[in-house]
Amino acid sequence: MNDDVKGYIYGTIVIFLIGVMAWVGFLYINSCGFTLTCYRGELPVYRTPVPTLVPATMPVMQPETSSSEEVTTQELCEVNAQALIEAWVVSGVAETQTFQFTDDNGLTCQTTFAEAKSLFDNTQELSSQTLFVGKPVQ
Repeated sequence: MNDDVKGYIYGTIVIFLIGVMAWVGFLYINSCGFTLTCYRGELPVYRTPVPTLVPATMPVMQPETSSSEEVTTQELCEVNAQALIEAWVVSGVAETQTFQFTDDNGLTCQTTFAEAKSLFDNTQELSSQTLFVGKPVQ
């Protein structure tokens, strides 16, 4: 009788271990297939690793001046970047030649595209950018 109980205990332990190994194997095969690399468990990369939010506290960029006089935003014309590019294309002049455009306040201003080109922010859409560039025509 001692041999029967001992056999039942060992048999139960063996069946339990085989059941646990079968369950783990079943889960592995369902999630990874019949490979040891388990590529199915990796997340697909469909996001950019770089944050794409633009900080709202960026200062307004000022054009570089060749003279020592300080240029403020009150002396410059305020214009939407998309409207500035449209005015330059419509004028048909080269990048270094001056062209005229109307700013957001209704003033007629002039500038060169080369002067305004450095102010464009590549992280924003052109329709949402506001530039301070050029000088009003007297």
